Amino acid sequence: MKKLSSGILLLIITTLSVGQVKVEQFVYPAEFEEVDAIWMNWNISSFHTIGEPERIILQMTRKITPYAKMNMMVMNDSVKNVAIQSMLKFGVDTSRVKFYFYPRQNRFIRDFGPVFLRSNKGNLKGVDFNYNCFGECEANSIKAARGSLDSTIEKQLGLEIIKTVVNSEGGNREFNGKGTMLTVETVELHRNPNMTKKQLETEYKRVLGVKKIIWLKSGAINDDKAQTGVLQCDIYGGGTGGHIDEICRFVDSHTILLAQQLKKENVCDSISQINFNRLEENYAILKSSTDQDGMPFKIVRIPAAAFEFDTVTVREENASFFAGSHKGQTIKVLIASSYLNFIIANHIVLIPKYYREGGLLSTKQTDEEVLEIFQQVFHQRKIVQIDVREFNYGGGGMHCATVQQPASNNK
Repeated sequence: MKKLSSGILLLIITTLSVGQVKVEQFVYPAEFEEVDAIWMNWNISSFHTIGEPERIILQMTRKITPYAKMNMMVMNDSVKNVAIQSMLKFGVDTSRVKFYFYPRQNRFIRDFGPVFLRSNKGNLKGVDFNYNCFGECEANSIKAARGSLDSTIEKQLGLEIIKTVVNSEGGNREFNGKGTMLTVETVELHRNPNMTKKQLETEYKRVLGVKKIIWLKSGAINDDKAQTGVLQCDIYGGGTGGHIDEICRFVDSHTILLAQQLKKENVCDSISQINFNRLEENYAILKSSTDQDGMPFKIVRIPAAAFEFDTVTVREENASFFAGSHKGQTIKVLIASSYLNFIIANHIVLIPKYYREGGLLSTKQTDEEVLEIFQQVFHQRKIVQIDVREFNYGGGGMHCATVQQPASNNK
């Protein structure tokens, strides 16, 4: 009788285990996991230097396509043909590039582009977030065009879509692929003034399949919003308000890269001190945090990029953007320079570099130090440095300009 009972118990346990395996569960996969493709916009309009955006896009495409396909969005057939000719001249294998049509070209598609979940059976789902123009949206047509990009792409791919009312941008969400999400509190609460952190957490867990959310307090000072007004030293921010991908990224499921600011800066010591305080506060949060299984993280510090500026003459149409400014005024704007705005595409990692011939030796030294850290933490991947400063002038970087599509059974 005892042997019979043991056999029945074993059968029940085995049946339950098999049943659990059959349950399909979706989660947002980590960017360091295998991807099928990288999404990007063919947007060659310049913020600062004509021709630079095209060079960056071509260079990124040529480096990525040996390791992952590129899904390039274009406005129409004419733009597609121009893009193909440019790629061929630059040595891109265009057989690795697939084109999709979308009527509006917005470079930083990370924030409002497709959101892919993958299940334990290798299937994909999409998520449709709301978007409110980084918190301010004066033109409803812009909001509508950007806000529908995620679901438009997901529908083209034939994916089931989970809808949420939360305003959230891809650049402010970072995942370890096991159920932990990092985000910046000031950004999420700013975009959703009628929701509490608890309400946001409940919704993120529902739509993204995560189990735990770690809230960093605030982002880098050079990602502050111009609409909030002048910073210390009569300088404006020029970014999104503090996205996580400027300061903190997962290398693997338990290792985090976190920016580190040296307090001394020749440009303006007070903004260096503010940035130092913010990053160290986030460091303290991460040191006392654990992942979804209660395990502590390994935190690797990486130098914050030196502050760089753009000089802008305020026009009537953008005076409201730079709060407190007036038409004809010349102002200094921090650009969103960051070594952590990088891309992982299977066996290659593209990272920013900031040294140019004739530039400061200290910048070259920092580039080399950062490269060495990346080679250590991604020791099985190829690391390539690219000058993407032109994207920084627009308040983003190459990570902002891309979205990864995870490997799946949905071919």
